[in-house]
Amino acid sequence: MDLVAPVIYIVNLVLAVGGAGLGIFAAVDAVSRRSDAFAAADKQTKGTWAGITVGCAVALGLGFFGGAFAPQSLLWLAGLTGSLVYLLDVRPRLREVQRGGRW
Repeated sequence: MDLVAPVIYIVNLVLAVGGAGLGIFAAVDAVSRRSDAFAAADKQTKGTWAGITVGCAVALGLGFFGGAFAPQSLLWLAGLTGSLVYLLDVRPRLREVQRGGRW
C-alpha cells in the first residue's frame, strides 16, 4: 500500500494543474473574443460565457487546495464540464464566425 499513495498524489496533482490551465485558457479566450461574435454564432452573450468560464477557472484552480474542490470531486468536475463546453462547442463556432466561414 505504500506505493499507491504517491501514485494517487501524482494523478491528483496532474489533474489539478491540467484543469487549472484549461480553465484559465477558456476564461482568457472568452474574455478576449468580440461581443458581436457571440450573437453571430447564436450562442449566449459574451458576459454570460465570460462569467461561466471565470467561475469554472476559479473552481478548477481551487483544486490545488483539496476539500470540496479536489480533483475528481463534484464541484471540480462541474468546473471542468463548463470549461470543456466552452472550448469544444462555443469556441469553434466563434472562430468560424470571426474567420468568415469556409467560403
